[in-house]
Amino acid sequence: MKLVPWIQSILVATLVFGMGATGLYSQNQDKQERLLIEAIEAGELADIVAISGGLQQGIERGMLLSVFRDGRKIGELLVTRSESNCSAALITQISPNESLSVGDRATPKVRTL
Repeated sequence: MKLVPWIQSILVATLVFGMGATGLYSQNQDKQERLLIEAIEAGELADIVAISGGLQQGIERGMLLSVFRDGRKIGELLVTRSESNCSAALITQISPNESLSVGDRATPKVRTL
């Protein structure tokens, strides 16, 4: 299937920009403040997790966060609310035989193309 040349150039530019942005994003993660789980509250339908970072740290509603302990990924969170310096999230995934604890580290999940 032949693409109109200008559409093809837009697709190529998008792919190149996207790859560049992913690289920059990954480099910025190392410089980003550490996000820690500050509290876990058992809810009726789901557990709510309080995170030590918010809008000022680039955490926005709808973001997925990976949770790590001792360098191992143990779960994922979905940010449901973000304020200036704190966020609330729901646990969407947790490794078997694991549970989240106060002090576990959270990082934004990097999306790949």
